[in-house]
Amino acid sequence: MAGGLKGHAPPRADLAGKRVLFSAPRFFGYEQEIAAELHRRGAQVDFLADRPFDSPLLHAAARFSRRAVLLHTDRHYRRTMAGFDGGAYDHVLIVNGQTMPRALLAEIRRDNPHARFTLYMWDSLANRRDALGLLDLFDRAFSFDPDAARQHAMRFRPLFFAPAYEAPAEPQEIVHDLSFIGTAHTDRHAVVSRLDATLDPQVRRFWYLYLQARWVWLAYRLTNPAFRQAPMADFRFTPLPRAEGVRAFWQSRAILDIEHPRQTGLTIRTFDTLRARRKLVTTNAGIRDYALFDPALIQVIDRQAPRVDRSFLLEDAPGLEEAVRRRYSLAGWLDEVLAEADHSADHLA
Repeated sequence: MAGGLKGHAPPRADLAGKRVLFSAPRFFGYEQEIAAELHRRGAQVDFLADRPFDSPLLHAAARFSRRAVLLHTDRHYRRTMAGFDGGAYDHVLIVNGQTMPRALLAEIRRDNPHARFTLYMWDSLANRRDALGLLDLFDRAFSFDPDAARQHAMRFRPLFFAPAYEAPAEPQEIVHDLSFIGTAHTDRHAVVSRLDATLDPQVRRFWYLYLQARWVWLAYRLTNPAFRQAPMADFRFTPLPRAEGVRAFWQSRAILDIEHPRQTGLTIRTFDTLRARRKLVTTNAGIRDYALFDPALIQVIDRQAPRVDRSFLLEDAPGLEEAVRRRYSLAGWLDEVLAEADHSADHLA
């Protein structure tokens, strides 16, 4: 059996009759899964989307010049909140808070003096440094990145696997030995290309490198050296529908994970893969420091010279201990981010 944990799991968070203000980015439906889990616990949930716009241009502005979009999001959030039922909140749960104006959050805090305010960062603080200016407004602040948690006196809590990745009703035929589906930021295309060139021709691979628009590809070609030799044909400019992505996942023997170069935290893809008893091939060497690390299930590759053993891709994957499966479920994540006690140390070897 793969993996282990230290310490005891936090108690189940009882939210029956509680009112929760929840804000998170729209990201592959994970925000919907969190809201659904809050509802399952009996909470009334009011949702505010972080980065509440569909335009790739505004998404880029939010990333590179947060101030440029705060006036827009401040008006949007105030209009949205005016349509809520009213009444005091028991919990305010913010994921990332990239486009949450500090003044508005301070007003929400003032108007809800008995609410517990919780921040969870599922992006690297190296890429979301503006979030540091909000930390003092929260009772609890978590990061998925152990280095960031230590540096900024935050709690450390890894991510979770999503309910969508529970086993399908019908067994899926394995048609891919190795697959990658994800946004082609930073050097991901370069890593996939290097690895692809080393794979045995008999290894069945499936790559879906997504960019928001063709102009994003052009901008990266001009600004990112890793894109200088990246042909447009290697990219997809339409998000893969969730159902198709889930099907491709279950039809894969192993999943490739390429974390952002400026983060050490484990991606959601990591947990989805381990829960599903798929092999994980990852560039994140930090995974060796986690209590759940098992070399029979996880192979770490060098992003500059990636190679994976073909035998690793063909061997059966061991399963996770039941305690590990529960702890890294979405329900386990919610219990921990709402808990009084600090369980940061449980997750590291």
